[in-house]
Amino acid sequence: MTDIAIVTGGTRGIGRAIVAKLIAQDFTVFATYQNDEAAADRLSGEFGARVITARVDGSDRGQVERFQAQLIDYPLPSVLVNNAGITRDGLFLSQEPSSFAQVMANNFGGTLNFCEVFAPLMAKARHGNIINIGSVAAQKIKLGNTAYGCAKAAIERLSLGLSVELARFDVRVNCVSPGFVDTDMFQTFAGEQAREILKSIPARRVMTADEVAQIVCLLATRQLSTLGTVLRVGNGENVG
Repeated sequence: MTDIAIVTGGTRGIGRAIVAKLIAQDFTVFATYQNDEAAADRLSGEFGARVITARVDGSDRGQVERFQAQLIDYPLPSVLVNNAGITRDGLFLSQEPSSFAQVMANNFGGTLNFCEVFAPLMAKARHGNIINIGSVAAQKIKLGNTAYGCAKAAIERLSLGLSVELARFDVRVNCVSPGFVDTDMFQTFAGEQAREILKSIPARRVMTADEVAQIVCLLATRQLSTLGTVLRVGNGENVG
């Protein structure tokens, strides 16, 4: 039987690209999504039985636990990629408090919930690989992007802490923190600022989702067997 991987937020953008790369490496992938059922259907239509989509709100611990219980007939996932996230740009003094909380709950809370549910199982089996998706926003300050940056910084710190705790159980934890990536989220976030963003990047281009997915796949397949590393990848925007 093939190895099992979980990719949260796996039906669009970076997540979808990661799913495709893992399937090419002979994984069977569970791809979670929160709202976009049409994207999930398209993914299933393209990859058939190699991908199983599941509607899971990662910010809801109960939903994550129920999702894990549904995997009882499958081998324990050897790879967990925490990719799901949202953005709600807005100035701190003018945005609704619930907006900041939503970003933290979905981005950091979702990653935390999946780690809390699956890491103990991996530790017990003495086998596992957790890859969390961070962002350049954890380092680079952008007006109106405080909530997203805080969530991604917390994900990076969680990854480092877990890597030390879980290493003795042969569970590797790393974080991939890309710069700007050409996805639907980037287009929504960038809007009219896209040209200025490109000017600020030394290489004058943003990464593709496939480029990020390739790095994740190197970690997932142990071609890159590091742990406790935050891999900052991009076209120069991570520098400085």
